[in-house]
Amino acid sequence: MVLKYVPKKLILLVLISQIYAQSNHQIQLNLFTNENNIQFLNKNSNGIYNNEKILNNIIFQNNIILDKFSFLEIKSNWYLNSDTIQLNEISSIFSLEKLKIKIGSFNNEKLYENPNFSSGSMVFSNNARKIPGISFNSNWRNFFNFFEYKAEIFHGKFSKPLGYNDGPYLHYKSVLLKKKFENLNLGFSIQHAVQHGGYDQNNEKIPSGWDNFINVFFARSGDESQPGQDQDYKAGNGLGSFTFFLEKNNTQLYYEHFFDDKSGVKTLNFGDGLLGVNFESSSFDFNFEVINTRDQSGNQHPPGVDSYYYHDVYTFGWSIDNLSIGNSFIHPNSNRKLIYNLGFEKFLNQYSIIARYANARVYTPYQDKNGNQPYENYNDLIEKDEYVLLGINYFTKSENIISINFASENQSQNIKISYLLNL
Repeated sequence: MVLKYVPKKLILLVLISQIYAQSNHQIQLNLFTNENNIQFLNKNSNGIYNNEKILNNIIFQNNIILDKFSFLEIKSNWYLNSDTIQLNEISSIFSLEKLKIKIGSFNNEKLYENPNFSSGSMVFSNNARKIPGISFNSNWRNFFNFFEYKAEIFHGKFSKPLGYNDGPYLHYKSVLLKKKFENLNLGFSIQHAVQHGGYDQNNEKIPSGWDNFINVFFARSGDESQPGQDQDYKAGNGLGSFTFFLEKNNTQLYYEHFFDDKSGVKTLNFGDGLLGVNFESSSFDFNFEVINTRDQSGNQHPPGVDSYYYHDVYTFGWSIDNLSIGNSFIHPNSNRKLIYNLGFEKFLNQYSIIARYANARVYTPYQDKNGNQPYENYNDLIEKDEYVLLGINYFTKSENIISINFASENQSQNIKISYLLNL
């Protein structure tokens, strides 16, 4: 019944936007040969595939700029399958002279766009649904002709997680710097995100007044109104990263140092994070990444056992609908890994051929602090995971794309057939 009414609504939306606005729209039909959820086919898809069983679906993306209000841009992303219609992302972006105001669910400001084959940022990737809220970010500003800078602050709220009366709030802020030379671009950013307020693991309300927010903003310890863990450490579940970026000609080099507490800020977990190199040209694209989360400042707390993406109060951790908000390979229940991630695409006239491979070595996860006793056998290898994808794209003269992708994850396989229509 759902599919019966979608075409009329879609046609009406397109007609209105064509008359009153500058707009572009995309419709993507995705068909799968079975229900297996595969990393390379289904992760980093904005939370669409949040179930173990995968369903055929149609994804709609809309981008509208109203002619009479050119400072306002409206974006939406939604999808439907045989079971449901779900609004995945919607935002209004107000572009003013010195800043942008964003309302809804949207991407955070970044130094660079994630490459096509990237596993995703350690803090915010495209793996899960975006968290709705409001953001204020400056435009790029020049600092005495020495470098450019941009800042963002965001306040949002998680939806209700399973087993909780309500979701926590999200505080996020970032500062980005970049310097342009003749043939070289350098960049650096720091970002800090905190889950706070809402309810604890016993469904007791956590106060979230102004004083509590100040503690969250400045990464201070919680007061007596907060859970015991937050009084001993920092208010809320805080994490973030330092990102270094270098670009020369068609090559990009990036390193994101991840931290989940004070020891990570002090780089006692140095080496943990995401290191990548990306090359793009008219003939081929290449991406290679190393994701390492094994150290976590050591196997004993304090100062180690940083417990990436995990939290005792918010037991769902840094995730939405069981999908990590950060890097797609890392999860609160499986947070110590060494991963090599490789992607390659060769362009041949109206075709492109894609090959991807990843190898993950999985180690004992760090979750609770183990009573401040050392984790034993922490270097024992639990399992090895392998991921493979082979695909082909056909680009039509009307700029639509037909894709066939075969992917495997250990012993599971699936095939995805897609048709992307640009309107």
